[in-house]
Amino acid sequence: MHKYNFENATEKREADKIMGHILMPHPDGQVKHPEHLQQHEMLQVLQREAISANWEVVKKTISELPEHQKKDTIEMLKRSMDVSRHTWPDDIV
Repeated sequence: MHKYNFENATEKREADKIMGHILMPHPDGQVKHPEHLQQHEMLQVLQREAISANWEVVKKTISELPEHQKKDTIEMLKRSMDVSRHTWPDDIV
């Protein structure tokens, strides 16, 4: 966790006094947050399955998601379907 919020002007000025002028702190990369990379890869697989209309795989994968991620994931998948020749089924909500 960073000590300063670089989007807050007051904290940015304070950080500049201590660290010198920098635009952003050094990124910590995926090492501290591997779950983000895993979620991104899973979303790509889900999008590919949805665009291919492989609904059983889509349903199964969505059912395995944590409850707080299901609604947003379905919304992202529906939006990716706009470029597909298939339509989102009504039974996946």
